[in-house]
Amino acid sequence: MANGWRYRSGHARVVELVARLPDDMAVPCTPAWNLRELLAHLTGAAVDLAGENAVLWSLPEWTAAHVASRAGRTRAELLAEWAAAVDGVVERVDDPEAFDLYEAFSRMPVIDVVGHEHDIAEAAGLPASIEADDWFVVHEHRRVKLDETVTAAGLAPLTVRTPEGDTWTVGGGDAVNEVVVPRHELWRSLTGRRRRSDVAGYGWSCDPAPYVAVWVGGTFSWPVGDTA
Repeated sequence: MANGWRYRSGHARVVELVARLPDDMAVPCTPAWNLRELLAHLTGAAVDLAGENAVLWSLPEWTAAHVASRAGRTRAELLAEWAAAVDGVVERVDDPEAFDLYEAFSRMPVIDVVGHEHDIAEAAGLPASIEADDWFVVHEHRRVKLDETVTAAGLAPLTVRTPEGDTWTVGGGDAVNEVVVPRHELWRSLTGRRRRSDVAGYGWSCDPAPYVAVWVGGTFSWPVGDTA
């Protein structure tokens, strides 16, 4: 699956999105970073991947190093550095095995840039919905993760439906329970960007509490200090 163009498109959208936003804008979905620091992470991730330094992909110490090593750099410097790395990222996303990378690298950089694009849009109060092309990449990854957590918890199989026409069955076997949730909300909640109370308010046919407890492994990152 050649997804490099999706990464390139996500990069372009982020650059356009941040053009009129202040460097010090708080980004609640990444509470440790303001907008400039989030750009430092996106830049560092691209530079590391293009430079064969992705062994620690997504680990806290890896992402923290992106920000710490770029402290004091201007936005223009960050965006120039990121732009210079995009072609290398696209090559690796399109054919990770050629660069001795796991197959998952055909998706993970796209998932990262699209996720942070929406973190920024939500922080700025801008309307956003996930593009169908991006959903094509992220939804299977999230379905598999949810299936793993529901199964590990021993919960009854669950059907997840979206008004856009998606139907997942997680937990194995014939589904007993069901939840209906818009595609964008499903994606954002499964990446820890919604409160547990938000997830509990979706269209459940059953008591949602056992499922909410394992949604994204029980870890919710937004907003800071509010996991209710």
